[in-house]
Amino acid sequence: MSDNRENTHNEEPHDSEEEKYLFLQETVKDEQRSKKGIMGNLCRLAGRGLIFGLAAGLAFYALRPWAMTHLGGEKVTIPLDQEETPVENETDTKDQESQEEEIQYPDLTVEDYQEMNHALYQVALSAGKSVVEIYAVHRDEGWENAEEQAVSGVIFWDNGADLLIAAPARIVKDAEALKATFSDNTTYNATLKKQDRNLGLAIIAVKRSDLSDSTRNQIQTAMLGNSNAVNRGDGVIVLGEQFGYAGGVGYGIISSTRNYRTVADGQYRLLDTDIAGSEKGSGILFNTAGEVIGICDQSELQRDGNLVSAYAISDIKEEIELLANGQGVPYIGVHGVVVTEKLAGEQGIPKGIYVREVEADSPAMQAGIQNGDVITEINKTDITGIAGFHKQIAEAGTGTQIRIKGQRRGADGYVDVTFDVTVGSKE
Repeated sequence: MSDNRENTHNEEPHDSEEEKYLFLQETVKDEQRSKKGIMGNLCRLAGRGLIFGLAAGLAFYALRPWAMTHLGGEKVTIPLDQEETPVENETDTKDQESQEEEIQYPDLTVEDYQEMNHALYQVALSAGKSVVEIYAVHRDEGWENAEEQAVSGVIFWDNGADLLIAAPARIVKDAEALKATFSDNTTYNATLKKQDRNLGLAIIAVKRSDLSDSTRNQIQTAMLGNSNAVNRGDGVIVLGEQFGYAGGVGYGIISSTRNYRTVADGQYRLLDTDIAGSEKGSGILFNTAGEVIGICDQSELQRDGNLVSAYAISDIKEEIELLANGQGVPYIGVHGVVVTEKLAGEQGIPKGIYVREVEADSPAMQAGIQNGDVITEINKTDITGIAGFHKQIAEAGTGTQIRIKGQRRGADGYVDVTFDVTVGSKE
């Protein structure tokens, strides 16, 4: 008995001693192996991310053509140009004489002239890859009696599904079908995307999937230039139907940038040239860098002497973008002139936009605006010029209602009038 008690007494201190130092029994990890494990995990994670990214990219490019075809293509976004006042290069006689004394002109030879023409022709050849002839087919009694007309257009956008072409709108009037002939002389079916009869501009679409590989390789999308930077005397190239037949090439200069074409709700700058054209010609105006600076339609923009004139491209970029995206150009149908301070004082007319004409069945006529009214305010913004009037309508957008305030002449002088006009479009 005594031995057992002694043994028990001797074991207890041993066990408590082990428990006392248990905290010293920790596991020491291999630091190098731990770092390798972390790096391995990071590498595996990066590898998975790379594989996922490549798979997503391949899927995007594989599905992009299908999406463009079935979902209508990418939205068209055309950057607008800052407004500038073109320099007319006009100086008084003394300044001009002093400049002539300072400038020493080089002696040019026939070879220099030929080299210049060759360089211009190379620009024309490249730019011509974006020019398209649009044909309208009118069927009266079957295809055997089809009558074809044509205008020149320019490829300005490739949205993945369609090539979009800007052209004069008169081509689509009463047309049974549209066809487009590209620079490689191949012809494809075309459709009207959208038109604006107020401006006389249409956007024509040709399905990209219809084009042969050869055609795709021989055509190009044009660069829309900045016509606000164009000055009188600048060299230009006009391509298309300007002479009454396809494939014409003309060289010349800008003769004026001061003229405008006035339409309902606004006015657009014209680029006048010294290039002669046919009465019903159309074409695309390029600068010497091969950029589009104007769209010509002689039947709409004809100047005296049948000289080629074009809508300045910077003035119509906003309208082109709207039409290319299937939207109408805002329109209310007012033809007006500015009542200047001088005119207001002499005639006793309020300052603003004097309504010279209201187009039939237009939103303005439906709202009650009449000839002789003076528009002074749109949506609480004072109107003092055509540009401001046009801007307010354009910013409102189609389908929205704007409040127009003005004055109307009565028996006892001018009285205030107010109109609620729903902005439409002229298609």
